[in-house]
Amino acid sequence: MRPVPRGDLAALRAAGIGVNVHYIPVHLQPYYRGLGFKEGDFPAAEARYARTLTLPLYFGLTDAQQNEVVAALRNALVV
Repeated sequence: MRPVPRGDLAALRAAGIGVNVHYIPVHLQPYYRGLGFKEGDFPAAEARYARTLTLPLYFGLTDAQQNEVVAALRNALVV
């Protein structure tokens, strides 16, 4: 699986899909950076973060809305 380029997020947002990146590795949070942690300290966590994306998911999401999300995701991730 390839990393999710931030441009893909912009494409999804432009298509009206509420997408975001959550669960930033703890060592990259400002508090822990202040303690001296930096990028590269936990490569597995950073690799997972680079491939993670939060899509809309809630009880009232209709089949049609799910199809919109899937279509927009396919269009954004075409290589």
